[in-house]
Amino acid sequence: MERRNSFQAFVISLDRAKERREYMQGLLAQLGFNATIVSAVDGKNLRPEQRARYNSERARRVYGCEMSDNEIACYLSHLSIYSKMLEHRIDVALVLEDDISAVGDLKPIIDEVLKLPRSSWQVVRLQATKDSVAFGSTERSAGEPVARVGEREIFRLRTSVLGGCAYLIRLGAASAMLARSEQIDMPIDQTLDRYWENGIIPYVMRPTPVWHEDLFASEIGERGRAVEHQPDRKALRRRRVQRMADSLNKRIFWLAFRVPSLGGVLAKLGVPPARMALVALWGGHVFKEV
Repeated sequence: MERRNSFQAFVISLDRAKERREYMQGLLAQLGFNATIVSAVDGKNLRPEQRARYNSERARRVYGCEMSDNEIACYLSHLSIYSKMLEHRIDVALVLEDDISAVGDLKPIIDEVLKLPRSSWQVVRLQATKDSVAFGSTERSAGEPVARVGEREIFRLRTSVLGGCAYLIRLGAASAMLARSEQIDMPIDQTLDRYWENGIIPYVMRPTPVWHEDLFASEIGERGRAVEHQPDRKALRRRRVQRMADSLNKRIFWLAFRVPSLGGVLAKLGVPPARMALVALWGGHVFKEV
């Protein structure tokens, strides 16, 4: 039987971002991580085959606007780690971007998370862009506590986390994200949040042990939504229809998740969010890991 690698840490960084790399190497040394630096895809030099994976029409409908080249590049950089996980049979990866800071005991925290049952999570976000999620300050964003890790807790959410600076991902979820990403239509953090499409329920750790650090000028620049012109009425109608469909699919997902017998019936009838709910419910072994 092929030997698996249980855990590996990765840092995504552009080759030309030398200051960021030096900063992250120093931070990782302080934290006690032996991490692999992954050369990020450069949005200034997207190759034709990379750009071909971008679905402009679906991005306008699902994301609400065109993605920027840097957003596409960022997405592809994360995908490269998922591919490495499959190639080298890495059970769990810690994915970090190069503009973060973290609590000094991040490594012991990660070690404790790795002791949790495989079925307890697929992706745990260690940082969240939305304050309401980072602090659980509203009823909608509070979530359900599922595990305690020292003084912190992991919460299962029914809303989006946003933020891809730092997260743990299992091999099965990496495989699911690669399958979902044959065509790219929104930033990586938002794609991770679309659990009704990928079967990956959002989990977040609180207090969040990692945060974005404004030490360097952004390499991503403004996100597509920040520079989008006012869409026309037809585009707005398509966007509204998509949001209604997403809302319905979320409801079906959680119904199937809470009532698996009904979920099984709906899955057999070919209802995708019901199938994704069963994938999420029964744990990582349901994902294809080959």
